[in-house]
Amino acid sequence: MPVVPGFLERLAFRANLAPSAILDVHGAASLHAVALADELGVLAALDGPQSVSSLAAGLACEEDALRRLLDALVAVGYADRSGDEYWRTRTTERWLTEGGDANLAPFARFWVDVVLPYWREHAARAVREGDPGASLYEWLGDDEAGWATTQAGFRAAASLLVDPVVDALGDYSGARVLDLGGGHGAYAVELARRGASVTLVDRPPALEPAREAAAEAGVDVRFVGGDYLTDDLWRQLVEPDLDSDFDPDTGPDGAGDADAGYDLVLLFNVLHGHSPAEAATLLDRAAAALAPGGKLAILDQFGRGGSSSLADVGVALIDLTYLITFGGGTLDADSVNRWLGDAGLSAVETKTFRRAPGVKLLRVEAPYPDRN
Repeated sequence: MPVVPGFLERLAFRANLAPSAILDVHGAASLHAVALADELGVLAALDGPQSVSSLAAGLACEEDALRRLLDALVAVGYADRSGDEYWRTRTTERWLTEGGDANLAPFARFWVDVVLPYWREHAARAVREGDPGASLYEWLGDDEAGWATTQAGFRAAASLLVDPVVDALGDYSGARVLDLGGGHGAYAVELARRGASVTLVDRPPALEPAREAAAEAGVDVRFVGGDYLTDDLWRQLVEPDLDSDFDPDTGPDGAGDADAGYDLVLLFNVLHGHSPAEAATLLDRAAAALAPGGKLAILDQFGRGGSSSLADVGVALIDLTYLITFGGGTLDADSVNRWLGDAGLSAVETKTFRRAPGVKLLRVEAPYPDRN
């Protein structure tokens, strides 16, 4: 875990007798150590006490160099040691491996391999001008490895919330669901597993990991590649001619009956990456795609922080990150309600989650019977 100062150290930091900024340096190094350990397979290999020599042989690492990485993991609480043997801690077991509650190691790798390199190139411009010049997604371009790392990171972060969020949505078995910008596929796959008929829309490079996740789960999800702000894509989404995967360059590869709209439209971690005008347009189009009685669900970060609590620190830092990566930011509730009203929609329920401070789920519906 990140470095936790002892009692006397905390007193020294609070009295400004020691440079508390050193903790930020330690935290950055710890993040890189976790990402490296995951990349090399160290975290997965530490499933019981093992000697450095056996680990080094199995992981194809130089023995003394691996020992130094392991000792760093011990220092920050991700591994334990007795003599020459190492094993992962309960923290690592629960939060950084596939068998735990959530595996956030791919999220660490996303930050190290994608976010921070992008940040170094674009942060100064974003703060000076209010816009990074090119979004993170534009920067990724056709980099397949970068997209795979990005979507694996998003999926890892989503793993904290998938079950409670889908539970909160209610029973959508047999319903038609449209997941806009759902690239990593975590929510689409879970809804499909629970019996929904799901169409997932995102940029083509973002879809391959979601296809793999759906295949691994043994569920059917239809994937639509394209920009959900374009008219051509929306015609494909609302017209009765798509019952299978669609590619904007070749058109649909099948035909079917699209009925009269979607019972549920998801906008999960999407609005923060758009300008107010784009967000308003997207909500208006999502509203038009709903079947009579259908609902829209918005999951995103709200607020700007403002106190010294850990939760507010996290929200403030993610707000800065959205500025740098997209020119966006965490959402303002008043702005969202105004956009919803302009689209003929109204939030009827808001849910928060203890595991993700600042994140809110808005369940939205048309307040008037004739909206659709």
